[in-house]
Amino acid sequence: MTPATNLVALSLLSIAMNFIGILNAQELPTEVLPPKQGTGESAKSALESATSNLSTSETKKSLGSKTSSDNDSEQDDYQKEEQQIRQSAEAFVAAYNAHDALAVSQLFALDAEFTDEDGDLVRGRKAILQDFAEMFSKFPQCKIEVDVESLRVLTPNIAIEEGVIRGYPEPDQKPNISGYVAIHVRVGDTWQVASVSDFEAESEQLTPREHLQELSWMEGVWIDENPESIVKSTCQWDNSGNYLLHEFELKFAGVVLSNGSMRIGWDSLTQQIKSWTFGADGGYSEGLWIRDDNEWTVKLRGVSADGEVTSATSVFVFVDDDTMTWRSYDRTVGGRSTDDIPANVIKRHVAPPQD
Repeated sequence: MTPATNLVALSLLSIAMNFIGILNAQELPTEVLPPKQGTGESAKSALESATSNLSTSETKKSLGSKTSSDNDSEQDDYQKEEQQIRQSAEAFVAAYNAHDALAVSQLFALDAEFTDEDGDLVRGRKAILQDFAEMFSKFPQCKIEVDVESLRVLTPNIAIEEGVIRGYPEPDQKPNISGYVAIHVRVGDTWQVASVSDFEAESEQLTPREHLQELSWMEGVWIDENPESIVKSTCQWDNSGNYLLHEFELKFAGVVLSNGSMRIGWDSLTQQIKSWTFGADGGYSEGLWIRDDNEWTVKLRGVSADGEVTSATSVFVFVDDDTMTWRSYDRTVGGRSTDDIPANVIKRHVAPPQD
Protein backbone atom coordinates (compact mmCIF):
# COMPACT_ATOMS: atom_id res chain seq x y z
CA MET A 1 0.00 0.00 0.00
CA THR A 2 1.40 3.39 -0.97
CA PRO A 3 1.32 6.51 1.24
CA ALA A 4 -1.35 7.96 -1.03
CA THR A 5 -3.62 5.00 -0.37
CA ASN A 6 -2.94 4.77 3.36
CA LEU A 7 -5.02 7.85 4.12
CA VAL A 8 -7.73 6.65 1.76
CA ALA A 9 -7.87 3.26 3.44
CA LEU A 10 -7.90 4.70 6.95
CA SER A 11 -10.63 7.21 6.15
CA LEU A 12 -12.69 4.56 4.36
CA LEU A 13 -12.34 2.31 7.39
CA SER A 14 -13.85 5.05 9.53
CA ILE A 15 -16.65 5.52 7.00
CA ALA A 16 -17.41 1.83 7.05
CA MET A 17 -17.46 1.75 10.85
CA ASN A 18 -19.81 4.71 10.86
CA PHE A 19 -21.93 2.97 8.24
CA ILE A 20 -22.65 -0.02 10.47
CA GLY A 21 -22.75 2.03 13.64
CA ILE A 22 -19.75 0.72 15.55
CA LEU A 23 -17.36 3.68 15.54
CA ASN A 24 -17.43 4.13 19.27
CA ALA A 25 -14.45 4.10 21.60
CA GLN A 26 -16.41 2.10 24.14
CA GLU A 27 -17.19 -0.61 21.58
CA LEU A 28 -13.73 -0.97 20.01
CA PRO A 29 -10.42 -2.04 21.53
CA THR A 30 -8.28 1.07 22.02
CA GLU A 31 -5.62 -0.50 19.84
CA VAL A 32 -7.92 -0.15 16.80
CA LEU A 33 -8.44 3.61 17.09
CA PRO A 34 -6.34 5.90 14.84
CA PRO A 35 -3.25 7.37 16.57
CA LYS A 36 -3.46 10.78 18.18
CA GLN A 37 -1.76 13.66 16.42
CA GLY A 38 1.86 14.08 17.35
CA THR A 39 2.63 10.40 17.76
CA GLY A 40 4.45 10.37 14.44
CA GLU A 41 2.79 7.10 13.43
CA SER A 42 2.07 6.88 9.70
CA ALA A 43 -1.35 6.12 8.25
CA LYS A 44 0.06 2.90 6.88
CA SER A 45 1.34 1.68 10.24
CA ALA A 46 -1.88 2.81 11.88
CA LEU A 47 -3.97 0.74 9.52
CA GLU A 48 -1.69 -2.26 9.78
CA SER A 49 -1.62 -1.87 13.54
CA ALA A 50 -5.40 -1.65 13.61
CA THR A 51 -5.72 -4.85 11.64
CA SER A 52 -3.06 -6.69 13.62
CA ASN A 53 -4.13 -5.47 17.05
CA LEU A 54 -7.77 -6.16 16.41
CA SER A 55 -6.96 -9.79 15.77
CA THR A 56 -4.56 -9.84 18.75
CA SER A 57 -7.13 -8.24 21.04
CA GLU A 58 -9.78 -10.77 20.07
CA THR A 59 -7.28 -13.59 20.53
CA LYS A 60 -6.28 -12.41 23.99
CA LYS A 61 -9.89 -12.40 25.12
CA SER A 62 -10.28 -16.02 24.17
CA LEU A 63 -6.92 -17.49 25.24
CA GLY A 64 -7.37 -20.67 27.18
CA SER A 65 -11.00 -21.02 26.15
CA LYS A 66 -10.65 -22.26 22.57
CA THR A 67 -9.73 -25.69 21.36
CA SER A 68 -7.90 -26.42 18.13
CA SER A 69 -11.23 -27.39 16.57
CA ASP A 70 -12.58 -23.94 17.51
CA ASN A 71 -9.62 -22.30 15.78
CA ASP A 72 -10.10 -24.50 12.72
CA SER A 73 -13.76 -23.49 12.62
CA GLU A 74 -12.86 -19.79 12.80
CA GLN A 75 -10.36 -20.23 9.97
CA ASP A 76 -13.01 -21.95 7.88
CA ASP A 77 -15.42 -19.09 8.58
CA TYR A 78 -12.78 -16.55 7.58
CA GLN A 79 -12.13 -18.35 4.31
CA LYS A 80 -15.84 -18.50 3.57
CA GLU A 81 -16.21 -14.76 4.17
CA GLU A 82 -13.22 -14.02 1.97
CA GLN A 83 -14.60 -16.25 -0.77
CA GLN A 84 -17.94 -14.43 -0.67
CA ILE A 85 -16.21 -11.07 -1.02
CA ARG A 86 -14.07 -12.28 -3.92
CA GLN A 87 -17.21 -13.59 -5.60
CA SER A 88 -18.71 -10.12 -5.16
CA ALA A 89 -15.68 -8.60 -6.92
CA GLU A 90 -16.07 -11.10 -9.76
CA ALA A 91 -19.78 -10.28 -9.99
CA PHE A 92 -18.88 -6.58 -10.29
CA VAL A 93 -16.56 -7.24 -13.24
CA ALA A 94 -19.14 -9.46 -14.94
CA ALA A 95 -21.95 -6.91 -14.47
CA TYR A 96 -19.71 -4.04 -15.63
CA ASN A 97 -18.57 -5.86 -18.77
CA ALA A 98 -22.20 -6.78 -19.50
CA HIS A 99 -23.09 -3.07 -19.08
CA ASP A 100 -25.73 -4.03 -16.52
CA ALA A 101 -25.91 -0.88 -14.41
CA LEU A 102 -28.66 -2.29 -12.20
CA ALA A 103 -26.63 -5.40 -11.33
CA VAL A 104 -23.60 -3.20 -10.58
CA SER A 105 -25.59 -0.92 -8.27
CA GLN A 106 -27.08 -3.83 -6.33
CA LEU A 107 -23.60 -4.79 -5.18
CA PHE A 108 -23.46 -1.49 -3.27
CA ALA A 109 -25.16 -0.72 0.04
CA LEU A 110 -28.09 1.70 -0.04
CA ASP A 111 -26.02 4.57 1.39
CA ALA A 112 -22.75 3.61 -0.29
CA GLU A 113 -20.23 6.15 -1.53
CA PHE A 114 -18.12 6.01 -4.68
CA THR A 115 -15.22 8.42 -5.30
CA ASP A 116 -13.42 8.39 -8.62
CA GLU A 117 -9.76 9.29 -9.15
CA ASP A 118 -10.73 12.90 -9.93
CA GLY A 119 -12.28 13.22 -6.49
CA ASP A 120 -15.89 13.29 -7.71
CA LEU A 121 -18.23 11.73 -5.15
CA VAL A 122 -21.36 9.74 -5.93
CA ARG A 123 -23.49 8.91 -2.90
CA GLY A 124 -26.31 6.37 -2.65
CA ARG A 125 -27.25 3.30 -4.65
CA LYS A 126 -29.68 5.18 -6.92
CA ALA A 127 -27.06 7.76 -7.85
CA ILE A 128 -24.50 5.01 -8.45
CA LEU A 129 -27.00 3.24 -10.74
CA GLN A 130 -27.49 6.43 -12.74
CA ASP A 131 -23.75 7.14 -12.89
CA PHE A 132 -22.91 3.72 -14.33
CA ALA A 133 -25.88 3.80 -16.73
CA GLU A 134 -24.64 7.12 -18.15
CA MET A 135 -21.10 5.77 -18.49
CA PHE A 136 -22.23 2.62 -20.32
CA SER A 137 -24.25 4.82 -22.67
CA LYS A 138 -21.25 7.07 -23.33
CA PHE A 139 -18.79 4.17 -23.77
CA PRO A 140 -20.82 1.30 -25.27
CA GLN A 141 -17.75 -0.93 -25.70
CA CYS A 142 -15.99 -0.27 -22.40
CA LYS A 143 -14.58 -3.18 -20.41
CA ILE A 144 -12.58 -3.58 -17.21
CA GLU A 145 -10.18 -6.03 -15.62
CA VAL A 146 -9.70 -6.11 -11.85
CA ASP A 147 -6.72 -7.50 -9.94
CA VAL A 148 -7.48 -7.96 -6.25
CA GLU A 149 -4.11 -7.47 -4.57
CA SER A 150 -5.18 -7.60 -0.93
CA LEU A 151 -8.27 -8.65 0.99
CA ARG A 152 -8.54 -8.58 4.78
CA VAL A 153 -11.53 -9.39 6.94
CA LEU A 154 -11.07 -6.99 9.88
CA THR A 155 -14.15 -7.92 11.88
CA PRO A 156 -17.15 -10.18 11.27
CA ASN A 157 -18.79 -7.12 9.65
CA ILE A 158 -15.96 -5.24 7.91
CA ALA A 159 -13.47 -6.16 5.19
CA ILE A 160 -11.04 -4.04 3.21
CA GLU A 161 -10.08 -4.80 -0.38
CA GLU A 162 -7.32 -3.20 -2.44
CA GLY A 163 -6.35 -3.69 -6.04
CA VAL A 164 -5.86 -2.34 -9.54
CA ILE A 165 -8.44 -1.64 -12.24
CA ARG A 166 -7.62 -1.62 -15.94
CA GLY A 167 -10.32 0.17 -17.87
CA TYR A 168 -10.66 -0.06 -21.65
CA PRO A 169 -12.95 2.71 -23.03
CA GLU A 170 -12.61 1.06 -26.46
CA PRO A 171 -11.37 -2.47 -27.29
CA ASP A 172 -8.32 -1.23 -29.21
CA GLN A 173 -7.18 1.41 -26.72
CA LYS A 174 -4.52 1.21 -24.05
CA PRO A 175 -6.01 0.67 -20.59
CA ASN A 176 -6.59 3.43 -18.07
CA ILE A 177 -4.99 2.08 -14.91
CA SER A 178 -6.10 3.13 -11.43
CA GLY A 179 -5.82 1.74 -7.93
CA TYR A 180 -8.77 1.33 -5.59
CA VAL A 181 -9.64 0.72 -1.98
CA ALA A 182 -13.05 -0.76 -1.20
CA ILE A 183 -14.73 -1.30 2.14
CA HIS A 184 -17.18 -4.19 2.35
CA VAL A 185 -19.75 -4.47 5.11
CA ARG A 186 -21.98 -7.35 6.02
CA VAL A 187 -25.67 -6.59 5.58
CA GLY A 188 -27.71 -9.56 6.72
CA ASP A 189 -26.27 -12.65 5.07
CA THR A 190 -24.49 -10.81 2.26
CA TRP A 191 -21.48 -8.53 1.82
CA GLN A 192 -22.03 -5.17 0.16
CA VAL A 193 -19.73 -2.31 -0.81
CA ALA A 194 -20.07 0.56 1.65
CA SER A 195 -17.42 2.76 0.13
CA VAL A 196 -14.92 2.64 -2.70
CA SER A 197 -12.31 5.14 -3.77
CA ASP A 198 -10.31 5.13 -7.00
CA PHE A 199 -6.97 6.90 -7.22
CA GLU A 200 -4.21 7.33 -9.74
CA ALA A 201 -2.13 4.19 -9.71
CA GLU A 202 1.61 4.25 -9.44
CA SER A 203 3.32 4.08 -12.81
CA GLU A 204 2.97 0.53 -14.06
CA GLN A 205 4.95 -1.12 -16.82
CA LEU A 206 2.53 -2.07 -19.56
CA THR A 207 3.09 -5.36 -21.31
CA PRO A 208 4.02 -5.34 -25.02
CA ARG A 209 0.57 -6.72 -25.79
CA GLU A 210 -1.11 -3.87 -23.92
CA HIS A 211 0.93 -1.37 -25.94
CA LEU A 212 -0.17 -3.10 -29.16
CA GLN A 213 -3.82 -3.29 -28.16
CA GLU A 214 -4.59 -0.24 -30.31
CA LEU A 215 -3.78 -2.36 -33.39
CA SER A 216 -5.82 -5.41 -32.37
CA TRP A 217 -8.45 -4.43 -34.94
CA MET A 218 -6.00 -5.60 -37.62
CA GLU A 219 -6.45 -9.25 -36.60
CA GLY A 220 -8.00 -11.37 -39.31
CA VAL A 221 -7.84 -11.89 -43.06
CA TRP A 222 -7.94 -8.84 -45.36
CA ILE A 223 -8.36 -8.75 -49.15
CA ASP A 224 -7.94 -5.99 -51.74
CA GLU A 225 -9.18 -7.43 -55.02
CA ASN A 226 -9.67 -6.04 -58.51
CA PRO A 227 -10.09 -7.69 -61.95
CA GLU A 228 -6.34 -8.06 -62.51
CA SER A 229 -4.74 -8.44 -59.09
CA ILE A 230 -5.41 -9.48 -55.54
CA VAL A 231 -3.61 -8.58 -52.33
CA LYS A 232 -4.29 -10.86 -49.40
CA SER A 233 -2.97 -10.34 -45.89
CA THR A 234 -3.47 -12.07 -42.58
CA CYS A 235 -2.74 -10.70 -39.13
CA GLN A 236 -2.63 -12.59 -35.85
CA TRP A 237 -0.88 -12.63 -32.49
CA ASP A 238 2.23 -14.76 -32.21
CA ASN A 239 2.41 -17.55 -29.62
CA SER A 240 3.94 -15.25 -26.99
CA GLY A 241 1.17 -12.68 -27.38
CA ASN A 242 3.78 -9.91 -27.62
CA TYR A 243 3.82 -9.44 -31.41
CA LEU A 244 1.35 -9.11 -34.26
CA LEU A 245 2.36 -11.18 -37.28
CA HIS A 246 1.29 -9.81 -40.66
CA GLU A 247 1.68 -12.05 -43.73
CA PHE A 248 0.98 -10.57 -47.19
CA GLU A 249 0.89 -11.74 -50.81
CA LEU A 250 0.37 -9.93 -54.12
CA LYS A 251 -0.93 -11.89 -57.11
CA PHE A 252 -1.27 -10.58 -60.65
CA ALA A 253 -3.12 -12.68 -63.22
CA GLY A 254 -2.83 -15.60 -60.82
CA VAL A 255 0.95 -15.28 -60.47
CA VAL A 256 2.56 -14.33 -57.14
CA LEU A 257 4.59 -11.16 -57.73
CA SER A 258 5.68 -10.52 -54.16
CA ASN A 259 5.09 -11.75 -50.66
CA GLY A 260 6.56 -11.34 -47.21
CA SER A 261 5.89 -10.91 -43.55
CA MET A 262 5.81 -8.09 -41.04
CA ARG A 263 6.30 -8.43 -37.29
CA ILE A 264 4.82 -5.61 -35.23
CA GLY A 265 6.01 -5.08 -31.66
CA TRP A 266 6.72 -2.52 -28.95
CA ASP A 267 10.14 -0.85 -28.86
CA SER A 268 10.85 -0.05 -25.22
CA LEU A 269 13.84 2.10 -26.20
CA THR A 270 11.98 4.55 -28.44
CA GLN A 271 8.67 4.00 -26.62
CA GLN A 272 6.96 3.46 -29.96
CA ILE A 273 5.33 0.69 -31.93
CA LYS A 274 7.87 -0.67 -34.40
CA SER A 275 7.57 -3.10 -37.29
CA TRP A 276 10.11 -5.28 -39.07
CA THR A 277 9.20 -6.30 -42.64
CA PHE A 278 10.94 -9.08 -44.56
CA GLY A 279 10.32 -9.66 -48.26
CA ALA A 280 10.61 -13.10 -49.79
CA ASP A 281 13.14 -11.64 -52.23
CA GLY A 282 15.57 -10.74 -49.41
CA GLY A 283 14.68 -7.08 -48.90
CA TYR A 284 13.79 -5.76 -45.47
CA SER A 285 12.71 -2.59 -43.66
CA GLU A 286 11.97 -1.16 -40.23
CA GLY A 287 9.06 1.13 -39.47
CA LEU A 288 8.09 3.44 -36.61
CA TRP A 289 4.35 3.81 -36.07
CA ILE A 290 2.66 7.08 -35.09
CA ARG A 291 -1.04 7.20 -34.24
CA ASP A 292 -3.45 10.07 -34.88
CA ASP A 293 -6.96 9.01 -33.89
CA ASN A 294 -7.90 6.19 -36.31
CA GLU A 295 -4.88 6.74 -38.56
CA TRP A 296 -1.46 5.14 -38.19
CA THR A 297 1.49 6.59 -40.11
CA VAL A 298 4.50 4.31 -40.56
CA LYS A 299 7.91 5.78 -41.40
CA LEU A 300 9.85 3.05 -43.19
CA ARG A 301 13.53 2.69 -44.00
CA GLY A 302 15.21 -0.43 -45.33
CA VAL A 303 17.33 -2.17 -47.93
CA SER A 304 16.18 -3.74 -51.18
CA ALA A 305 17.22 -7.20 -52.35
CA ASP A 306 19.71 -5.41 -54.64
CA GLY A 307 21.37 -3.64 -51.71
CA GLU A 308 19.87 -0.19 -52.30
CA VAL A 309 18.56 1.94 -49.44
CA THR A 310 14.78 2.32 -49.51
CA SER A 311 12.36 4.58 -47.69
CA ALA A 312 8.63 5.22 -47.70
CA THR A 313 5.72 6.46 -45.64
CA SER A 314 2.71 4.18 -45.29
CA VAL A 315 -0.65 5.12 -43.80
CA PHE A 316 -3.20 2.67 -42.37
CA VAL A 317 -6.67 4.03 -41.62
CA PHE A 318 -9.27 2.15 -39.59
CA VAL A 319 -12.65 2.86 -41.22
CA ASP A 320 -14.86 0.33 -39.46
CA ASP A 321 -14.63 -3.22 -38.14
CA ASP A 322 -14.54 -4.62 -41.67
CA THR A 323 -12.80 -1.87 -43.63
CA MET A 324 -9.42 -0.15 -43.70
CA THR A 325 -7.45 1.85 -46.23
CA TRP A 326 -3.74 1.80 -47.02
CA ARG A 327 -1.58 4.14 -49.07
CA SER A 328 2.14 4.81 -49.50
CA TYR A 329 4.04 7.96 -50.48
CA ASP A 330 7.53 9.55 -50.31
CA ARG A 331 8.87 6.33 -51.79
CA THR A 332 12.54 6.14 -52.73
CA VAL A 333 14.96 3.44 -53.88
CA GLY A 334 18.67 4.25 -53.93
CA GLY A 335 17.87 7.95 -53.60
CA ARG A 336 15.52 7.90 -56.60
CA SER A 337 11.85 8.75 -56.18
CA THR A 338 9.30 6.14 -57.18
CA ASP A 339 5.58 6.39 -57.74
CA ASP A 340 3.21 6.89 -54.84
CA ILE A 341 0.59 4.22 -54.21
CA PRO A 342 -2.87 5.78 -53.85
CA ALA A 343 -5.28 4.76 -51.11
CA ASN A 344 -6.67 1.26 -51.47
CA VAL A 345 -9.82 0.11 -49.70
CA ILE A 346 -9.18 -3.24 -48.03
CA LYS A 347 -12.01 -5.40 -46.73
CA ARG A 348 -12.03 -8.00 -44.02
CA HIS A 349 -12.59 -11.46 -45.46
CA VAL A 350 -15.31 -13.44 -43.75
CA ALA A 351 -15.16 -17.17 -44.41
CA PRO A 352 -18.46 -18.67 -45.60
CA PRO A 353 -20.23 -20.80 -43.00
CA GLN A 354 -19.40 -24.49 -43.01
CA ASP A 355 -22.15 -26.87 -44.01
